Amino acid sequence: MKPPASGQAAPPTLAALTLLLTGLSGRNLTVQALSPAAPDSTAEQRPILSASHLLLPADAVGACHAQQAILQRAAMAHAAAHLLYSPPAQTSSTLKPMGLAVVSAIEDARVEALLMQRLPGVRRWFVQSQAESDPHGLDFASLIARLGFALLDEQQMDGSHWVHKARTLFAAARQQHGLEDYIAFRRLAGILANDLGQMRVRFNPRQYAVPAPYRDDNSYLWQHGASADAPSEALQVQVPAAPPPSDSTDDTDTAQATPEDGPVHLYPEWDYRLQRERRDWCTVREAALPHHRTRPTTAVSPDATLLQPPPSRRLSRSQRLRRQWEGEDIDLDAAIDIMVERRLRLAPDGRLFMRAGHETPRCSVLVLLDLSASTGERLAGAQHSLLEVEQQAALLLARSALAGQDRIAIHGFASDTRAAVHYVRLLDFGAALDAASTSRILSTRAAWSTRIGAALRHATQCLQEERSEQRAIVLVTDGAPSDIDVFDTRHLTEDARAAVQEAQRQGVQTYGLAVDPGADAYVHRIFGWRNYRIVETAAQLPRQLTALYAHLAAV
Repeated sequence: MKPPASGQAAPPTLAALTLLLTGLSGRNLTVQALSPAAPDSTAEQRPILSASHLLLPADAVGACHAQQAILQRAAMAHAAAHLLYSPPAQTSSTLKPMGLAVVSAIEDARVEALLMQRLPGVRRWFVQSQAESDPHGLDFASLIARLGFALLDEQQMDGSHWVHKARTLFAAARQQHGLEDYIAFRRLAGILANDLGQMRVRFNPRQYAVPAPYRDDNSYLWQHGASADAPSEALQVQVPAAPPPSDSTDDTDTAQATPEDGPVHLYPEWDYRLQRERRDWCTVREAALPHHRTRPTTAVSPDATLLQPPPSRRLSRSQRLRRQWEGEDIDLDAAIDIMVERRLRLAPDGRLFMRAGHETPRCSVLVLLDLSASTGERLAGAQHSLLEVEQQAALLLARSALAGQDRIAIHGFASDTRAAVHYVRLLDFGAALDAASTSRILSTRAAWSTRIGAALRHATQCLQEERSEQRAIVLVTDGAPSDIDVFDTRHLTEDARAAVQEAQRQGVQTYGLAVDPGADAYVHRIFGWRNYRIVETAAQLPRQLTALYAHLAAV
């Protein structure tokens, strides 16, 4: 900490600061002085907080300045805010250094806002202890300093678009989720860190120190080893904690579980403005779903014709079944054997017919369900959300395809920026549609956004292991591709189009079912001529999906 301007009042002693910290946090901690920094150190020292100690930089202890006293009190208040409201030792393995710094800055602002709600008088300490920064600086440290001051003082004007966006998102998260929702502000910080990356702001972690001198170095917040448990942000499924009573469907007996992280895959993304791919730009995270017991659900009532027994596989004259009890042709070999047996006065086998056998499955279809937040919304006058209709339509199609000996898989996806495109395998090729698979499909929940391109690339990769003559993806969505880290509405549409073309080059046909009356503008661009269908209402989805699948199986 740099020594402030001179004053008259002496700062509190370490013992007095210890009492202040204990009183603010309600915990017994010790305030001590750090050893002086090494002469060759390029970064300024900041307080270090642990569960039992708060270590202050050497130059912040013992200086006789009134401003220094306010700085020390602000350090006590900030440390108390972390002790009261921050989850300690979060894993940092999923964050890059710049993202770690931005998440820490947002967390500093969040816990200070919570403490100021409880103790409004500490606001003066925080405001008077802010570091001086270049109001027009565009380097990382200057932007973080401007961000901290803007979030602390609502009257502070700042001309940076990034700072203004951060203040707007922070206020919206505060109003919608409340300051206690750590995950909401963690996601907000991810958006801001991504923006800095797109702005090409450079970050040197060796030279960076938290701009505000009273704030600690945030080591209390993070666990850099591999043992810490991160808050899961994968697609959630509802899992019963115990079998519900047979005479009750009350949801109070169920608990909510989050699937463990599965494999992680990197895929490119097409930038139409640069006319080139950004390599390893999107991260697809597969969710390793647990096994469930079947949970009672409210079924969607589809068209009665969809509940008819599925038609059998087409007959193929290339597959001839010999020695049958009945058929349209005589099996000459069987007839000769019967004549021989009669002459030997043996009891002949009466199976002397031949008929066509069932055709070997030639088609592998992967149904890819959009599980974004909008699919969970129930429109006015609708009995069911699109997600509920998707679930029932997928189950009906799976039963029909498996009964006909076809190869079918049902997967789902939703995206939370390019760093987290969540992908779930609800039913894989060759798997039985048992109680566990049915429960997985019916337990999916809507969340986040729709980054179609990355999901299509991963689905195409999943189809590479299939050896069928025809491989196809059927995407069911309710709108144009979108994500919270993309502001150009055309960008993700062009990327999805590029993903469809890549799949076609690999021998995978891609079809789209858009439950959106105004979808013609983007589905034609993505899937091409005659490779899509527009569904006017969610109620029409089961029939349209079944008809499209029947068309693929008949090709």
